[in-house]
Amino acid sequence: MTEEELEEFQKGLTKTFFLSILHDLGEIEDTLSDYEVKVLIQKALTHHPELQVEWGEMDHFGQNTLLVKYQNNLLLIEVSPLINAIRVLWNEYKNQST
Repeated sequence: MTEEELEEFQKGLTKTFFLSILHDLGEIEDTLSDYEVKVLIQKALTHHPELQVEWGEMDHFGQNTLLVKYQNNLLLIEVSPLINAIRVLWNEYKNQST
């Protein structure tokens, strides 16, 4: 993969991820738990047709590690900070709007 192709892939993945998260949050009327945010994150990443996404086994990778396979590459992503950020921001927003 060339540098240009990698940059294009990253932009496309970022756009798909954030648009999916925003769309799904727009359909939620309550506050969110960590588990619900994990589901949103996995769902958002699986919208990209070239990615295989699954949660790593807790015994081997910890509680919030995503395994993302792209072509012959495997990426381990510790998503605890992302889960917390989405949950806290969304819950504060929902509490203020009620």
